[in-house]
Amino acid sequence: MTIWKQGPFYPDLGKNVVELPNEVHPGPSDAMIKIDGFNVQPDENGDFIHGSNGVAYAEDELDAINTYAIVRMVINLYEDLLGKPIQWSWWENGKGDPLLIKIRNNDINARFIKEYKCIELDYYGPYKNWTYNCRSADLIAHETGHAILDSILPQFNNGSTETRGIGEAFCDLSAMFWVLSQKDLCEHVIKENGGDLTKESILTLFGVGYGYSQNKYKELRSAINCKKYSINSKVSYDYCQVLVCVLYQLLVLLFTDNLSEFINNSDRLYQSGKEWMRNIVAVFLKNSNSNVTLPIFIKNVVKEFQGGGREIEKHFSRNKFY
Repeated sequence: MTIWKQGPFYPDLGKNVVELPNEVHPGPSDAMIKIDGFNVQPDENGDFIHGSNGVAYAEDELDAINTYAIVRMVINLYEDLLGKPIQWSWWENGKGDPLLIKIRNNDINARFIKEYKCIELDYYGPYKNWTYNCRSADLIAHETGHAILDSILPQFNNGSTETRGIGEAFCDLSAMFWVLSQKDLCEHVIKENGGDLTKESILTLFGVGYGYSQNKYKELRSAINCKKYSINSKVSYDYCQVLVCVLYQLLVLLFTDNLSEFINNSDRLYQSGKEWMRNIVAVFLKNSNSNVTLPIFIKNVVKEFQGGGREIEKHFSRNKFY
């Protein structure tokens, strides 16, 4: 299947062809995912790469293929991290309606809507220069994260502002997980930052080119930020950015600790990312309280990561709480 490696705002990355382990039906679709309003057919080899029946895929069909593939790859990634299949919250006995993905609604939103069992990835103007949310791996991974979170830890999509902020962090982390799960993207991260993870890269910048900014290369959020914890914040994304920043610092420490273990920096990042992702998912699974706060959450991070976590606790207290 043909996908954008990260999105059109990274023209140097371009597109890639990926092979999925699961059976893919026309649409594209499977038992868990359906792209709304599309019935894209595979080629004679059963692939979704260039076109079918001698006709090249249209732009909107390529968008449907890209969206399906990234949603499916994020699901596969989480199933590997969880060690079990994911079942949507509305399923019973392992069966039910698939998650519907809508990619041709003219608006500026990207959102998971549980009551409609769908993800909306809108597009917006100006005319002849449309911005398509379904072409951003970050946004696709983030909203897929919401659907997965609703299945395994629904309290993080609800609860207090602080709890919802932790849930939003899970979804931003899903976009980072996407990057870390792709070896070629890990290579690009190292190319961008020269092996210094304290510098910005596609790993730290979320949603480049999307939102209301006049700067088309402006990100929505960054894992490297100056946000501080405040118990009185009314915005869930404030808590999200604090937590993502702290957890990213932990990845930096893991990457540094692995200096002697791998031949090159991109392999080191890929392997460190595996450990980071598994431990973070483990921490989320152990925080089932619907009113969990960031201080409680970070204590569990410390326990999960042991020695590395102690360093993060100091950073969290010094730079984020005071």
